[in-house]
Order: sequence, then structure tokens, then C-alpha cells
Amino acid sequence: MNTAEKFSKSGLLIIDKPADITSFGVDNFIKKTLNCKKVGHAGTIDPFATGVLPILINNATKLQDKFLDMPKSYEGTFECGKFTDTLDASGKIIIEKEISGDDVVKISNYLRNLKGDIIQKAPLYSAKKYKGIAFYKYARKNKSNELNELPVEIINKTSTVHIYEFEIKSIEGLFINFSCRVSKGTYIRAFAQDILDNFNLPVNLISLRRTNAGGYGISDAISFKDLEKGKDFIISNLINIDSIH
Repeated sequence: MNTAEKFSKSGLLIIDKPADITSFGVDNFIKKTLNCKKVGHAGTIDPFATGVLPILINNATKLQDKFLDMPKSYEGTFECGKFTDTLDASGKIIIEKEISGDDVVKISNYLRNLKGDIIQKAPLYSAKKYKGIAFYKYARKNKSNELNELPVEIINKTSTVHIYEFEIKSIEGLFINFSCRVSKGTYIRAFAQDILDNFNLPVNLISLRRTNAGGYGISDAISFKDLEKGKDFIISNLINIDSIH
């Protein structure tokens, strides 16, 4: 048990989350390093994805809903021709199909026309919860035959999200590079499922970077690697709770 004095200051850290670490992993690292009571993040980023992750410390966690309600911006790449069980590059390929140039144009046109309120099905591998347990835990259990089938509430779970803009930056062969600005609760990789359902064309998200969250961008963020410099470095980069915009 850590008997050191608890860190009592409140504030905000903007972290540039690297790939292959969870958002909760960032929380836990900061909580352990500072030895503080409360640490939370505003908007989970998938483990394979990178980018802006606002970390709220102590009393700043009361602002979590405010941050979650604000739009978020991303840039990334879809690969056409492959569909995975997680809808992204971290999963197992379950569908592979030859894709023509016309198919790529069809997919890109679908994406660039995304705007306004849309109904989105939550990915099975996601942090959304059913009876207090994250969807991905049910999915993993089902995969290992610990559950015979997933609860229908998970399979059919949908929500309304808002797309402010979706821009196709470039098309390079089977790869579609994009940027977008979306509401809370939007899963970018879920568009891979929509494309398969609507056009029978397999797609998966191979890269995703959050460029803005809570009004803070990449230029405001510190790298996770820099957090290893220790407590004093973290404190020196803490945004005072009264300065949070």
C-alpha cells in the first residue's frame, strides 16, 4: 500500500496517446506516478489508435461530461478489400475480396456524404457496456466458447451520432485517407460494418489519430513517453482547473 501523501491538486493533462496502450492504461500510469485519488479521461481512444486524450485529475473529473459532449476530430485511413472481426487492423481478417477502382470510388463517396445525425451500430469490440460489462469482454468470451452466443442487446445496440464533416483527403490504390469531425459516441471503425452491410464490400480501418478533443489539439499534447520523466514533469504540464476552456 502506498502511504505517501496523496497529490491533491486538480487539473488537466493533454496526452498524445501512442498505439498499443489503452486509455485506461494512461489513466493508471498517471494515477500511480502522481499518487492522486482520481484520474479519468474524456473519450476513450481504441488501443491501436493514437492522438489527443484529455486526462482529468482530482476535482477536474467533474468536468468529464463537458468534455465528452464536445466534438472530436480525427484523421485516418481505410483499407478496401479486407474486413476484420474488430473492424480495424488489430483484428482477424474474416472477409477478403478483390476490389475494383469503381468500388473504391463508391466507398469514398459514401464516406464523404456522411453528414448530420446517423444511426450507428456499436462495434462488438468496444467499450460500450451491457449490464456493467464492456462489449469487448462479451465478445472475447464468446470467441473462446465461454458464451454460446452474444446477448441480442449487444448485437443490435445502436445509437444516434452526429457527423459534422467527413472529408476524403486522398485515395491511394485501395487506401482511403480521410479527416472528420464527429460527436461523442461515434466509432469511426463502425463505418466498415456499414459499408459491408450496404455494398457488400469489405473495408477495415488501418490507422486512426485523434487530432482534437475538448478544444485541445495535438500541439497542446505531451507524449506518453515524456510522462516517464516523472512527477515533476507531469505537474509542470498540468493545466489549472480555472484555465480549462
